Amino acid sequence: MKHPVFDKSWSAEVQRVYDHDMQEIWDKSIAGHIFNMYHNQLEIYKSLVPEKAKKILDVGCAQATLALLLAEDGLDVTAVDLRADFLDYAKTRWTHGKIKFLQGNVFDIQLEKGFDVIFANQILEHLVYPKEFIEKLSSLLEANGLIIMTTPNGEYINNRLPAYGELGDPKDWEHLQFFADGDGHFFAYTRAELMEIAKDSGLSSVQCTAFETPWISGHMKFRYLHRLIPYSALKQLDTLSRMLPWSQRYCHQLLMTGRKR
Repeated sequence: MKHPVFDKSWSAEVQRVYDHDMQEIWDKSIAGHIFNMYHNQLEIYKSLVPEKAKKILDVGCAQATLALLLAEDGLDVTAVDLRADFLDYAKTRWTHGKIKFLQGNVFDIQLEKGFDVIFANQILEHLVYPKEFIEKLSSLLEANGLIIMTTPNGEYINNRLPAYGELGDPKDWEHLQFFADGDGHFFAYTRAELMEIAKDSGLSSVQCTAFETPWISGHMKFRYLHRLIPYSALKQLDTLSRMLPWSQRYCHQLLMTGRKR
């Protein structure tokens, strides 16, 4: 994956993607906690891909960092996003590996079926019809294929958003769907809600766990520790913290996995 080269002709939105990319992947000195948090997420996502998996779909891929890395690992990857300029940015970082970039809404574009794994990270919090979304993704999976999703944890101690179940009629919120950045979040899922939706969508072997304590996220001023404590030690502290019975409230993210029946 190539280091991005800044282009002043980019739109303001792509320039923000470049800024995020520099913080998350390339320059730890900008914000060490963001760098560590994002690398931790990538490690988790990659570790969940079964050894025999070949075809991967990454929905809402943004700058396609995960998709590019999976392609470099020898997987056949399709990366989908609503925003064409994000995909154009992603293409400038491609070096090798089999990857196809598709622009559009996953409900509208033509996609081959038979994916072994589908990623849909940080998307559900922008949708008011999650069941239909999961059903659509499931229809694209190979038999027993795996869906991997992440979304902010509605039970996180610093969460100030309503739970999905508190929204009322989804039609009242349709106009807020599909915002690309964090300002578009208008609710968050609880673990129980997410598991129920996944099971109602027809997935089996559904698991939902909270992850990303302040040791890794840098929240609650833990970011200052990232200047002093090595990443490997922070990961160990994060792992130990997540073993505690009350850790759910201190984890920023939820990770849900399920298989097509």
